[in-house]
Amino acid sequence: MASLLMKNHSTTPVSQDTHSHSIGAALTFIVILLGIGVPVWWNTTTVQRAYLPLEELSNMVTLSENDQRFHILFKTTEDASVLVKKLQNDLSESEELSSYNFSIVPYPLNPKEVNILLSQNSIDAIDVGFEELSENNLLDGLSIVQVPSHYLPSGKVYIGRHNFLYISEETNFKSFCSMLASILSTYNLHENSIANLPISNQYNVLLTFATSNLNMFLDYLLCLWKTPDNNSFMILENFAAFSKKFRHVSDLSISSQVVYIGNGHIGADYSTDNNAFILNEEKVVSLINILEPRLGNQLSSDPTFHWVLYVPHEEQSPMYIFKSSSPITTNSVLSPRWNGGGLQIVNGIEHSFAGLALCQLRNALGVFSLQNIEDSYVSLDYDESGVHAWELYLLTRRRTIQFLNQAMITLKSLSQLLEQIGNIVVSEEIKDLVVTSVKMVDAARRAIQNGNLQQAYRDAKVANVCAEKAFFDPSLLALLYFPEDQKYAIYIPLFLPIGIPVLLSLRSVYMHFLKR
Repeated sequence: MASLLMKNHSTTPVSQDTHSHSIGAALTFIVILLGIGVPVWWNTTTVQRAYLPLEELSNMVTLSENDQRFHILFKTTEDASVLVKKLQNDLSESEELSSYNFSIVPYPLNPKEVNILLSQNSIDAIDVGFEELSENNLLDGLSIVQVPSHYLPSGKVYIGRHNFLYISEETNFKSFCSMLASILSTYNLHENSIANLPISNQYNVLLTFATSNLNMFLDYLLCLWKTPDNNSFMILENFAAFSKKFRHVSDLSISSQVVYIGNGHIGADYSTDNNAFILNEEKVVSLINILEPRLGNQLSSDPTFHWVLYVPHEEQSPMYIFKSSSPITTNSVLSPRWNGGGLQIVNGIEHSFAGLALCQLRNALGVFSLQNIEDSYVSLDYDESGVHAWELYLLTRRRTIQFLNQAMITLKSLSQLLEQIGNIVVSEEIKDLVVTSVKMVDAARRAIQNGNLQQAYRDAKVANVCAEKAFFDPSLLALLYFPEDQKYAIYIPLFLPIGIPVLLSLRSVYMHFLKR
């Protein structure tokens, strides 16, 4: 009996030590799991989001064309304060111009400009001289220039090729207001349809010569490079002059190609009355479908303007496009799929087509010509570039608002997306893009108010580029379509086998300390 007591007495401390070790092991496991494992899991699975001013983004308000202050310089050799005050009153009283915020600033003519007025004998020559003095300042705004009365018959207003509007002492400011209203309405966002080409910093212009006559390949290749002495079309030279002037707004990449389309037999009907092949406007679609795969749309992501010149097969020449029962004067059709471009049938290499192609390119880019020109004002003819500086100035005003509004809409969409979906990662790079875009939007707004269009346009373009880069960043798509309920399908099989032993260990630890 004594030996049994001694045995039990000797084994009791061992049992207690074993129990203590098990409790210690349980506590260690719990501490490691909760103190190290859970924080590590939490930090490695938490969606990383850099701070973004989401409230500021959601409260952005888009602008209208009339939010821009319209600065106009009044240049004269005399004191223009009285004339400026009268013109300002007439502008404010004009119903057509009442919504614009005009700022007329008197500005004396410099000696070089005075010398041009005294040495030239026509408005055309004066305009050329003024243009040479301000060749690199296309976006500086409009200027009213008062010239001697003998230059302007009957006090008419002359619209120059550059940014100059010419008046005389006999000019009625009511007529001037009517002319200005006509110009501004041409580029008003609400009164004109949106251009076929979307706003962009870079455009491609692809001129395609399509023919089924192999002998004409070389002729059409040569016509691209000939000089005026060789009676060439000089189409590339014309487009190059336009591109050089348009670079103040966007860059144009001009290219050309010659395409061979097999036998070239199109479903045209021969008309004995017209002694020509007639191609109905509806049938032109089949020709467009043949040409479209060869236009190289996949070569660039930038918006591309296509203009195709088709030379019919000898057996189907001449060929004319008819709409209903009447021929189309330009012998061309437009294709909505070609961003305002189109197809023109050319029945001879002497046919002039550069003017039509350039005119359609202007329309596609949003450069609109004056409509319903009144007798009270005259617009000077275009130079070789085919575009006036004041047209680019007004287009830039319009595009500044478009770029800003597009940037703000993109930023607001990004803000809504991030608020709705919590799994989207926001990296520091995206944060920098968003912050830069917001800063450029604010800077562009200030530049608009100060009348600095060039700076406003640059800032607006940067704001739009940064906003689109942030919105379309691939990292935003990583967890975009990862539903919340799928987390349970992943984490339950992971934590359930670990959680049950942990709970049991917690119960044993609790009972152990409760007994003590």
